[in-house]
This record gives sequence, C-alpha cells and structure tokens, in this order.
Amino acid sequence: MGTAARQKLYPLILRHMGKKVFIQEGVEFLGAEKIELGNEVYLFRNVKLNAWNDNCKILLGDRVAIDRGADISCAGDNCTIEIGDGTFVGPYSCIAGPGNIKIGKDCMIAAHSGIVANNHIFADPLQRIRDQGVTKKGIEIGDDCWLGYGVKVLDGIAIGKGSVIGAGAVVTKDLPPYSIAVGVPAKAIDSRLQVKEEVTHQHEYNQIAQGDLVSARSLSPNAATNAVEAVPANPSRDRAASKNELAHRPLENLLQATLECIRHILEVDTVAVLLQTENGEQLAVHATLGLEEEIETGVRIPIGQGFAGKIAAHPELTIVDDLSTIEIYSPVLRQKGLHSMLGVPLFASNRVVGVFHIGSLHPRHFTNKEAQTVRYVADRIGEAIEPVLRLWQMPDYVSG
Repeated sequence: MGTAARQKLYPLILRHMGKKVFIQEGVEFLGAEKIELGNEVYLFRNVKLNAWNDNCKILLGDRVAIDRGADISCAGDNCTIEIGDGTFVGPYSCIAGPGNIKIGKDCMIAAHSGIVANNHIFADPLQRIRDQGVTKKGIEIGDDCWLGYGVKVLDGIAIGKGSVIGAGAVVTKDLPPYSIAVGVPAKAIDSRLQVKEEVTHQHEYNQIAQGDLVSARSLSPNAATNAVEAVPANPSRDRAASKNELAHRPLENLLQATLECIRHILEVDTVAVLLQTENGEQLAVHATLGLEEEIETGVRIPIGQGFAGKIAAHPELTIVDDLSTIEIYSPVLRQKGLHSMLGVPLFASNRVVGVFHIGSLHPRHFTNKEAQTVRYVADRIGEAIEPVLRLWQMPDYVSG
C-alpha cells in the first residue's frame, strides 16, 4: 500500500517521474520540484536526494538504481547532478556538489564511495580554513566505469569512459579512457585497451583462418588437408592470450562485485550465477558467494532438473520456502543446509543463458520487493555477459 501511495503522490511533487519507478520507504526528497526521475528508477530505503538550494537540479536517467542510505546533494547554489541511464550507486555512497557532477551511462559505483565536487581552500595559514571558501570545478565520469568499494573522487576530476578504479583509491588526477587505476593517490597501472587490442587480434586471426579454410575447400582433397594443417594452431603468443582468458577477466570482476553487493543488500547466505555449458544441456556455476564447492567439484546441473535446471527449462521466477519439499540435483545445496531459495532466469539476446539465484540457511519467505531486486540485477548481469558470450562463440580454427 505504501508503494502504491508513493506512486500516486510523487508525480505531483517531482519535476518529472517516469514509468515503473520503484521507491522504498524512508526515501527523502528536498527540493522535489527540481528532481527528475527517468523510467524504471530504483530508490531503496533511506536514500536522500537534496536539490534544495537555488538553481539546482538532480537528474536520474532510465534504470538508475540508488541503493539504501546513499546521499545525493547539490550542497550549494547553481549545481546540477546528472546520473546516466543504467547506472548503479551502491549503499551509503555520497555524491555532492556544489560543483556540477555528471556520471555517464551503465556505471557501477560500489558501496561507501564518495564523489564530492568541492574542496576546501587552505592557502592562507593565518585565516580559518572554513572562511577561505571551496572549489567548485566539477566532476565528470564517463560511460561504463566501475568504481570499487570506498573509492573517493575529488573536485575537478574527469574519469574517462570504461575506466576501472580499485577499492579504496583516491582519484586526485584525471584518468584517460579505459584506465585501470589503484592506490592513494590513484595511479593508472594498466589500460583496458590492451585487452581490447588482444581480442581484436584474436578476431582478425580467426577471420584470416576462416578465409584460408574456405580457399582450402576449393582444392583437391589432399591439397585441402595440407592447407588446413598449414593454418597455425594459435595466434602469436606475444600479443594475444586465449579468448576465454580475455573474456573472463572483466566478467569475473564485474560478477564478484555484483554478488557481494546483492548479498549485502538482501542479507542472504548464498548468491550464484550459473551459465549454460557449451552443449546447452547443462548449467555450471560461473560465479558464487557461499557455494564455492560447486565450482571446486565441477557440479553440472542438467537442464530441466533440480532447482536451477527447472528455472532454465521453464524460465520464470521461482521461490521455494522449504527446499526439503522439492527435488535438489546438486548435493552441495543439501550439504550446506540451505532452507529457502529464490531464482530467476538470465537472458542475453532474448534467450535463456543461465540462472541467477540467492539462498538462505534459515527459513525465509522472499518478498515481492526482493524478487523485483533480483530480477533487476539479473537483467543487468545478462546485459553484461552478452558481449562476452558472443566472444566465446567466435570459432577457433586449428589444425585437425
């Protein structure tokens, strides 16, 4: 009832409110008439949006999710804070002006991060620091950036598109696109462009190899065999790792951060992402917190069997309050003593590619709100793994 009431009330006081906006109890709006929410925005418990000061705006794009306790405040006049489509802001993060802040699309900002577009001036030792004013240079973060747990970004900083900032880093200087930066102060230690270049080389090699094979098929049988065997088994080792290794690196980091976040938000004991095996007949655990034994023992779950297998076969939300009442294929679930589970299918390119599920060691009835959260996270995971799955499906051409 509270959610329904808020759906009716907030469009009357906000500058704009899109469709399918989810607002939990305890969310606080100051200067609501200067706040815009796009479609499918998620605002969890005790989020604070403050555009109270003169000539201020807070703009949240479509599918933005602000986790519980996060504080977004203009903190002064003439400030605009804009967060792009599909961006996630973790619990208890602080985003504050009065300098302008622009965060791009599809960014992930982990818990307890701080993005603060002001800095106290302290040049005069004879004057109190608080009387010397603050800088208001502003902060800009490009699309598809990932800021790890507790990252701090200072005023006047620009972080380029696709950058990854390690947990606890303090960003005091601009970072070029696709940087991998860590430390205090943050320093770029690598570039994701190198990984991209290696993947490009792999793709180019496969195209060349494919052309060689096509040409070989037009030759005599013996000549064709010789031509196939003449294709190198691997591309140059000094410039390209295997495509699986390249694909796994960013995906593993993203999934680990996501799993940690969802376990913390929903206070569950296990979180797992299962993906279909190459033959499409089984599921294998790809990333997990709490069910690591399934990876260590190489558990494979047939499609259509067990909790996850049935979700993959009949793709729909499934909640089980008591696991003892259903068929369980994986022995690890029994050994762990899991009592309750919630699972949803993972989609990529409009097809089921896996399952995402959470579990509790104690009796629990998962609510509709929790189900909505899990579905939202599953959608984001599907979007993230789609390009990686395309890479895995690139054919290898080796001597036969």
